[in-house]
Amino acid sequence: MQRNSRCHGEGRVDLVTGFMVLYQVFGLETLGNLFPNLARIRGNSLLNNYALIVYDVSDLREVGLHNLLKIDRGGVIIWGNPLTCFVDTIDWDAIAPRSRHVLSIPDRQALCNFPCTCSDVSARNRCWNNRKCQRFLEGPEGEDCNSQCLGCRNTNHSSCSLCRNYSYRGECVPRCPDDTFILSASNYCITKAECLQLSHWIFNEYCVSECPEDYKEETNNGTVSCVFCKDCHLICNNLDIQSLSKIQDAERCVYVHGYLKIHIWSEPQIVDELNYYLKNIEEVSDYVLIYSSMQITSLHFLSSLKRIKGEKLYNGSYSFVVHNMQNLQSLFLPNVTQNLKVDNGFLGIYQNRMLCMTEIEKLKSKFPIGPPEIDVYSDRLNGYGAGCGEISANLTIDVKNETFAIATFYPSKESNVHYSLLYVKISHGSHISIVPESCSDAEWSAVDIQNTNKKAVKIELSALKPATTYAVCIEKYNTKSRHLARSNITNFTTAVGKPELPFILELVASSFNAIVIRWVNHLDYRPFITKYELDVILVDIDDRDINVRDHCVLMDDDLFEIDYSRHAKVMRPPNNYEKGCESTCGILSSVTKGSMVEEYFDVCSVINGCDYEIDRPGNSSYRDIIQSLILDLIDHKNNSYQVADLLPYRDYRFHLRACTADHCSRSARGVVRTLRLDSADVASITVAKANKSGYIDVKWDPPLQTNGPLLSNTIEVYSDAQIYDIKHLLPQTLCVPGNATSSIMKSKVAEKYLIRICTTTLGNTYICSEWKKVLVSTENESSWWWYGMLLGIILPMFSCILGWHLTVRIKETENIPLVDATFTMRQESEAPATMFTDFMPSNYIALSNLHFK
Repeated sequence: MQRNSRCHGEGRVDLVTGFMVLYQVFGLETLGNLFPNLARIRGNSLLNNYALIVYDVSDLREVGLHNLLKIDRGGVIIWGNPLTCFVDTIDWDAIAPRSRHVLSIPDRQALCNFPCTCSDVSARNRCWNNRKCQRFLEGPEGEDCNSQCLGCRNTNHSSCSLCRNYSYRGECVPRCPDDTFILSASNYCITKAECLQLSHWIFNEYCVSECPEDYKEETNNGTVSCVFCKDCHLICNNLDIQSLSKIQDAERCVYVHGYLKIHIWSEPQIVDELNYYLKNIEEVSDYVLIYSSMQITSLHFLSSLKRIKGEKLYNGSYSFVVHNMQNLQSLFLPNVTQNLKVDNGFLGIYQNRMLCMTEIEKLKSKFPIGPPEIDVYSDRLNGYGAGCGEISANLTIDVKNETFAIATFYPSKESNVHYSLLYVKISHGSHISIVPESCSDAEWSAVDIQNTNKKAVKIELSALKPATTYAVCIEKYNTKSRHLARSNITNFTTAVGKPELPFILELVASSFNAIVIRWVNHLDYRPFITKYELDVILVDIDDRDINVRDHCVLMDDDLFEIDYSRHAKVMRPPNNYEKGCESTCGILSSVTKGSMVEEYFDVCSVINGCDYEIDRPGNSSYRDIIQSLILDLIDHKNNSYQVADLLPYRDYRFHLRACTADHCSRSARGVVRTLRLDSADVASITVAKANKSGYIDVKWDPPLQTNGPLLSNTIEVYSDAQIYDIKHLLPQTLCVPGNATSSIMKSKVAEKYLIRICTTTLGNTYICSEWKKVLVSTENESSWWWYGMLLGIILPMFSCILGWHLTVRIKETENIPLVDATFTMRQESEAPATMFTDFMPSNYIALSNLHFK
């Protein structure tokens, strides 16, 4: 962390010129006590494109940089801090605009339910904690300061927190005084003496510690200055490359002022390093010397070389010398050989056993003076270990299918001759000269030819790879003279067939409704790809599956932390796929800054059945929501695509296939989640009523847009005794399922309440609507009083009528029959149901008329 020269301790730091990182600091609960005055981070130097990183601080309760106003360059990472609240209550885009921010959600046990009460406008209701509101430079909440200020005191608009332009003697000024110079790191105005005291020097009204591009540092009589030097940052002095570190030092070199020496005995991957770091060299002023480097098979790494001046020569005679290169097979690329200019000196090439004279002859004419024959033209000097002799075999290849071909050649009728066919896989369009003796990565296969008595000999080549180019030649060995000769190398390509699937490099959510996909092709199939098929499918969650779990009770899991990391997937491709600069240089596209690059792991090699294919889903939607989308991308040269109009914080499954003219590959698959929409997840209360008994009836409309499924709703209530201390008291809450839109809750008896509805979605742990004030209504009590009075009148009347009716009924039931009306007609075998099928007149005697003695 860099800080300004006025600071004598962390508490007085108000400016960081570079970046600021806090990592694994234990016991720290807030940064506000350490850096209460920090107002600006310039970001002159960044850590992986980020200017503020707070990572894995386990005890941190809040960020608390309440005076931080501006981050000029770079983004923000707040991640891996399980107890940190008030991360999403800060408008980081206002502090660090046009930058990517990586923010984590705290654990449930952090209990981050303290509301911001800084503004009535929800977009500006931002705070660092429940006591400190966020300060803004612009907008409705922007501070009204002097034009030279970057933030100021509320009581004095000219008392600047930081200077917008320059600072001189504690004052903010639009430009530095005439007798001062600008300290480039902090925009302070200082004198020349103060500049020299810092071990800096003056250049173009600035106090600098290094010279800018196209200038070099020069010291005369103890005075340091910057002198103009065109392309001097591209000029290197003598390059003596003997290790990997020396190779990397040559990365910026275009002009070598002196000699270029290369002597690397045996280093792994040395050729790749040479190709990358020496590719810019165009000119060498003295000579080039390459010797005793086992891994080098060609000089193609000097792909930009245009001139060797020969101002100073090796051993006083040579400007280009190559010797003792055990595996060197070829010299420069054809375009380099054709355009190379050598001003002075001899060509010296000797003791290179694999380098044939045909290669040397291509370069000989470029030198103004021909080399002495003893330096080049001896079998003992070059090509003595290779098959430099050539034969005419009329070799032809007949490709039958993806894995099979037949080679035909015409042998000579010499005796003591043995023939072999050699073939090797090469890259498409390759023009590199390779020979079987090379110890390079190329693995030659040999077919021993036994019967050569026929005029035309056919050799079957099986187990070939589809869509692959092979180099093939016939080798003839005379057992008597021990002379080895080969035919010219012939290239052929097998049939394509079904291509290999593309490799997804990046699957990244660029916004809340857009996802970017980038991919590369298999090297063997790249030339044959004509189009791509892309299927995008919403991974939806049914409401019944959501409600299986009680999200009001099960709140102590890490669901949010796990899912939040699914917005970007960046993979490094395997070796048989194309390599973009994003893979080799570690530089990702603009939408993936901060993404972690993962190594490729072939899941299908360990899990059987993962390579199944399903039919394309077709375009479908439900309630204006895209369920699936199919696209045919006919521009086969474009390896990226952005899919827009998606839902926020939802998982989408991508299936990508590469197609040739006849077949399509298997699907490359990936799942990624869109980013969170800040304005989503806010429900709105439509009805809120309360009575004197403390019952509150609330109805609401669910959010118009949600960040993933709606998991639960929580009603928060403050009674009138709590309203004036809302910042320090927790509300009474009632949690209901996510599909509920109304509820009645019992609260304390009060005359008025503050009510709001808060939602929990997959993308937001807790986001609330505006507070709604509810006054207790007395209408319901009056109605209940009238209902009670009417009930008190009607109930006695009903009781009287019911009693009279029962009295009459009792008198009727006192009459009993003397004779069974069906006795004489009923058969014993009849069912009981026939007892009441026939009735006759009956005589009754009232019990009251009977007298018993």
